[in-house]
Amino acid sequence: MKDDLVRPRQEMVERLARDYPGSDPAVLQAMLVVPRHHFVADALRHQAYLEASLPIGMGQTLSQPSTVLAALSMLSLRAGDVLLEIGSGSGYLAAVASRLCRRVYGMERLMQLVNGSRSALTSLGILNVSIGLGDGSAGWPEHAPYDCIVISAAAPGIPPGLADQLSSRGRIVAPLGNRTDQLLELWRLEQGRLVRSGESIGCRFVPLIGKGGWSG
Repeated sequence: MKDDLVRPRQEMVERLARDYPGSDPAVLQAMLVVPRHHFVADALRHQAYLEASLPIGMGQTLSQPSTVLAALSMLSLRAGDVLLEIGSGSGYLAAVASRLCRRVYGMERLMQLVNGSRSALTSLGILNVSIGLGDGSAGWPEHAPYDCIVISAAAPGIPPGLADQLSSRGRIVAPLGNRTDQLLELWRLEQGRLVRSGESIGCRFVPLIGKGGWSG
């Protein structure tokens, strides 16, 4: 598939590396390879490499590049990891993570977004990502345990039961707070309980809708 936006993608990664020097270089390299414009509508493709969130339909958004970089950098991903993304939306974060992990699962509650993300991933030949339809706040227990869980929607707290889906010493990145302002936080499973780890980052996500999130 022709990629005529290589240079804007390179400029995006160079900008991120300059502005966020503590980021994981492996995540930056993955973002250099994965074409973000494949995960937005054609009318928005030339905005894909700006530092901006973009609408993907159904009132949902694709997070700005720095947020994707921050979330995946926090996790210190390893090649053998299995990752679950809750609220997988367009599939872009899952696509980036697919280059860093052994297996990626995404759970999304909106069928239109499930279909769109599956199509984008297939068109890029990404075979180690599976996208499911359902209430992501309940996780995806059929494929547990996960080494990492990313919650890509604002939650009032870590949804109950997710710790049970983590492998030993697994970790969760989640934007926690109210519906309009959150902190992106890293939590680690230590001796059977989740413990917050490291610094938090201010962010804004659409709300997590479901039993473990907000109600509608």
